[in-house]
Amino acid sequence: MNRKNSRSMWATLFVFIILLFAGSAFGQVTSYYSFAEDTAINPHDFTDKYYAMNGVFARAIFGRRNGSDALSVFSNSSNPIHTNVRVVATIPGYNENGDIVYWYPLGELQASGFTRDKVGVQARDLASHFPIYVFPDTSVVDFRTFANTRQASLLDTTWSQADRSMNPLGLREIFVVNYTEKAFGKDGFEMMEYFAKKNGMSINNTPIIRTMEDLSFLMKYEMIEAYALKYNGGTYAIDPEIMDPSNGAIASDAYLWMATVDGKWLAGEDMFVRQFNCLKKTGNWCKE
Repeated sequence: MNRKNSRSMWATLFVFIILLFAGSAFGQVTSYYSFAEDTAINPHDFTDKYYAMNGVFARAIFGRRNGSDALSVFSNSSNPIHTNVRVVATIPGYNENGDIVYWYPLGELQASGFTRDKVGVQARDLASHFPIYVFPDTSVVDFRTFANTRQASLLDTTWSQADRSMNPLGLREIFVVNYTEKAFGKDGFEMMEYFAKKNGMSINNTPIIRTMEDLSFLMKYEMIEAYALKYNGGTYAIDPEIMDPSNGAIASDAYLWMATVDGKWLAGEDMFVRQFNCLKKTGNWCKE
């Protein structure tokens, strides 16, 4: 091999080695940021633009997550519909059939919080088709859809069975549910005992209501009343469901916010805790 060819070979090899290391380093940087910085699969607040696109005035949201409210933190996302506010408070609930769902609170709205156009009208109508039933702790004066409740909320998603993505903001009309005096009278004793054995007991020593069938049955016999929430916050909630809480959607710093008695979970709702811990630690549902 002559000297010219030898120099050419070494030059080619040198360039190859540089490219190899450069490519390796680039791969490491990309992998690092995609793991440590990009949290797009986790719950986030939405941008003002995305709220407007879906019929909501962002400035009209009461209690919007801000990254410094103990319910959320600052965290980047590559999803263009997200802000850099990631929600770490995870709220358990039941769907219409009593199945486990996890959702996160982004704020609340009054009727004036919907945009003054066709999209806003549709958004308000959408919220009415996705009611959330909340069960306030009757020993506490102040409560929210996620705080000071006696049991997990009930989210009626019946209307979205064909398309679970049809309510992207998680807009829900809020209804408060309480037992009536009739439930505690002679006529209600057997019925209350039946639901207590079936579903377990809430904080206020009243039966847990797990399904829309439970709710409808108790309303039919006037054992409970459900009425639209009206207070200084809002009559509508922005509470998106975590559609697939597996594969890392539940972040390592996420925590469960639910009804407790003296700091202990309700015996009838311990499945929320068990499944949440499995999802958080392994990224998968527990095997029953």
